[in-house]
Amino acid sequence: MTKKLKCLVFSLFIILIMISCRSPKPVQNENKTQTITITETLHDTVFKIAKDSSSYNALLECLNGKVVLKNVIQAEPGRTLKSPKVRLDNNKLQVDCNLKEQELYAHWKSKQVKDVQEKTITITKFSNHLTFWQKAQIWLGRLLLLVLLFLIGRCISKIYKPEWFK
Repeated sequence: MTKKLKCLVFSLFIILIMISCRSPKPVQNENKTQTITITETLHDTVFKIAKDSSSYNALLECLNGKVVLKNVIQAEPGRTLKSPKVRLDNNKLQVDCNLKEQELYAHWKSKQVKDVQEKTITITKFSNHLTFWQKAQIWLGRLLLLVLLFLIGRCISKIYKPEWFK
């Protein structure tokens, strides 16, 4: 029984090998190229603040040996400065005009990432394609081969007449 099975499997394997031949499919080649460019730029700047001033004009008068403010002619503030503070104590004039320190310096980094991907697909095309008639001839040849194998097997079985084939 095992000989019969081995012989049957072997003959089916041979038949499948003969039938399974066919032309190769077109080959696709795919090439990918990825380029990442990182540009880092350092930025800095100084903000300039324009000049500023304020003024104060007043008339002074002397009364009993002491200096006294008679009247204020003009008190003009600046852009960021307020009008000066004026004090007169014991014949001593004090004018206060304050401006906070203003120096601005900016420093930053900027990062620019540029990602470029190139994808190239190459398809190999075959120039010699089979026509319908050529394909029909191939299938008819396969069919003829199967018929011939069947007839050869039958002739061999008549000559040897094995017991498993009865």
